[in-house]
Amino acid sequence: MARSPENDNDKVELAKAQLEALKVRMNPHFIANTLTSIRSMLFKDRKDDAIKYLTLFAKLIRTTLENASKDYITLAAELRYIRNYLDIEELRFSGKFSTRIVISESLVPVDLLVPPNLFQPFIENAINHGLMHRLSGGTLLIQFEPEGSLLKCIIEDNGVGRKKAIELETHTLTPHASLSERITLDRIDLLNRIYSTTTYSIRTIDLTDGHEIPCGTRVEFRLPMTSIYSSPEI
Repeated sequence: MARSPENDNDKVELAKAQLEALKVRMNPHFIANTLTSIRSMLFKDRKDDAIKYLTLFAKLIRTTLENASKDYITLAAELRYIRNYLDIEELRFSGKFSTRIVISESLVPVDLLVPPNLFQPFIENAINHGLMHRLSGGTLLIQFEPEGSLLKCIIEDNGVGRKKAIELETHTLTPHASLSERITLDRIDLLNRIYSTTTYSIRTIDLTDGHEIPCGTRVEFRLPMTSIYSSPEI
């Protein structure tokens, strides 16, 4: 029988172990999605795109593996990771959507720390379960800005919205959105437990137009503004 935590230190150690397990689960999930995309390109005889895709994927997976053992990386490194991932998806969907990444001038990405691969699953969801259902004109906004003592990240798309996406995908094998979202929410919960705080949070907002018709999804992350000069230790 597993030993129950007897004190706060045991609880923290349990949370650390659970966080490490979630990191391991995240990587195979992303790899499976990407390999499915490459297979689709090959089936459609897009061999040149598949080769380019594989090159970008090799770079991304190398970075993913390097970051797997890290609790925090700089925001600058995370932005490079996101850009690498977006290069892959923009190639996959060939002009179906455009991306705008906005960084507040008051932020210095090389001086800030964030948990690795925290934002990518929701960027993936925005593309694969929102924007992919549009015929054209898709837009994706990724924005980082300060909010008091917190770092705020906004991921916003003008896709079909979560309710419509669920309707469209009812008869397809697409469990990835709920899985990646659940894993990330669990990571947020564990980070709050480790640091005895509630400053790590995610909020998902269903966007509507003036007639209450769904017109996209907005996800807001909030996490402590952590400097490399006062790095957390997990």
